[in-house]
Order: sequence, then structure tokens, then C-alpha cells
Amino acid sequence: MRASLLVCVILATVFFLNVSASNSSSSEEGSQACRRNVQRNCSSTTKTCARLGRANICQAFKNDCQRQLSNCGSKKFYRKVDVALCRGLPIDVVRPCGSGNN
Repeated sequence: MRASLLVCVILATVFFLNVSASNSSSSEEGSQACRRNVQRNCSSTTKTCARLGRANICQAFKNDCQRQLSNCGSKKFYRKVDVALCRGLPIDVVRPCGSGNN
């Protein structure tokens, strides 16, 4: 009885490790595909402001392509917002939205 329980635990562990390894590799592949797609299709050249999720935290990006690339494979998601919210913010610095206006 103990032997069969031990075998079941080992098999469950192997299965879990296999599934988690395949999930991480597929998300990495998705990230690579996302990056290739942005690099192929994006041609933005103007400064963009983005908000981190729904928080009041903004970041100025050199262009919208940089924002889209930052969303590839990341747990953070930057949503494009009015550039006025990043007025006065340096590029690639995360600060509260509108704090550069003071």
C-alpha cells in the first residue's frame, strides 16, 4: 500500500513539473511572437504616455512601439493614455500620473 502511494506521489510530481515547464515555454514563445509582431508592424515615432493597469502610475515612452514591446510577455500592462498625463516626466521613469506638471 505504501509503495503504491509513493508511486502515485512521484507520478503526480512528474506530471506537475511537466505541465509547468510546458506552460513557461509556451508563454516564452508567445512573448517572442509578440515582439516579432510589434517590430514588424509598429512604426510610431512620437512620445507616448501609458498608465500601468488602472493605477495612477504613468510612464512616458519614446514611442508607442516601446510601450507595446513592454506589454509582450510581461505581467504588467501599460494602457495608452493622454500624453498630458506624462508632461514633464522623463522617458522610461515610472511616476504618478500628472506629477510632472507641478
